[in-house]
Amino acid sequence: MNARRLAGIFILLTGNIVYTQQGWADSWQQSISSTISAGYDTNPAMFASSPGGAWVDLFEPRYTLMGNIGENEIKTGLNLQLASSSNKTLSPTRENPSGFLNWLRKSDAGEFGISTGYSQMATRDAGIDATGQVPATSIRTSRTLSGKWDKELSEYNTLSADSTYESVSYQGGGPFLDYSSQSAGLKFSRALNEKLKAFFDVSDTEFVLTGVSQSSHSVDAILGMNWKGEYVDSTLQGGQSRTGGGVSYPTGLATIHYTGSRSQLNLNVSRLVLPSGFGGFVRTDQLGSNWNYALSEYSNVGIDLTRINNTLLNNTLVFENITSSATNTGVWIDRNLTPSWKIRTYFLRRVLQGSSVGSAFSNMIGLSLTYDNSNL
Repeated sequence: MNARRLAGIFILLTGNIVYTQQGWADSWQQSISSTISAGYDTNPAMFASSPGGAWVDLFEPRYTLMGNIGENEIKTGLNLQLASSSNKTLSPTRENPSGFLNWLRKSDAGEFGISTGYSQMATRDAGIDATGQVPATSIRTSRTLSGKWDKELSEYNTLSADSTYESVSYQGGGPFLDYSSQSAGLKFSRALNEKLKAFFDVSDTEFVLTGVSQSSHSVDAILGMNWKGEYVDSTLQGGQSRTGGGVSYPTGLATIHYTGSRSQLNLNVSRLVLPSGFGGFVRTDQLGSNWNYALSEYSNVGIDLTRINNTLLNNTLVFENITSSATNTGVWIDRNLTPSWKIRTYFLRRVLQGSSVGSAFSNMIGLSLTYDNSNL
């Protein structure tokens, strides 16, 4: 869908909601933000042998609207990323829209919610698919529909169920195949005390290649716990994922979030089995961390690190025995100009590796200006 057309439809719908409901909605809140950035990338196409660099400009406006009508909570939003560069061959012009609409209702029967979303982005920014040699022209489009239900069984016990459908398509080249996935899960949680909660989660996911009768399943069982302290929140979980052919793989996740008087630290390590655009499920090992420190009341400095390592499993419908990875390392410093305006300078290093395509890296340095009225 054309980005301008999607934006126009969204604005009309949003205006209609605000106009028709303003007389009987309990409250509406809206926020507007945008970021303008410019930077020089030494290898925007991420080729193994860099053909040269380019200046890359981004404009990212964002809008969010939230409202309550009785027991119903509605939240919707639209993001748009406009990208241009000094070399259209190495870094093509892009118009990537995304939007969502969420509905949530609380009652004696529990909390029930439905969410729908649309997202279009460069494949090399798409997380699990952004490993190996990804063409700069490749675009990933995702459409999702999900539902969830939560019910407090007692003061200590909670039961929840969820289901998600996702359709993913690709354009612009690369070793990617269109697919859809359907998943359903059931989770039981018990509060052991004020700080510690244990949970058991079981889920089933079906992977189907678009236009092909082939499909594959993954069944996951997870046991874990959440701990919430004064300064530290953490999650620890482990389990098994059984894919097509009856092969089981161990999975796990650990996260830590620390909030101090002047600093924040997030750490996460995981091994999961997830559907991907490589023709089936992949075992993905992910490491992420970000740290920021307040130099003063107006200025902050931070470091971000992410690493994704994918291994295609032996039940993959098309490809087999392929390993690829992506590592991003960023350093930044920003300053609040006013309560709603912020300026930031940053450095980002990206490294892609693949067993069949070798490796590629790039360095980018840039400057961004952000407006955000959500704190006003």
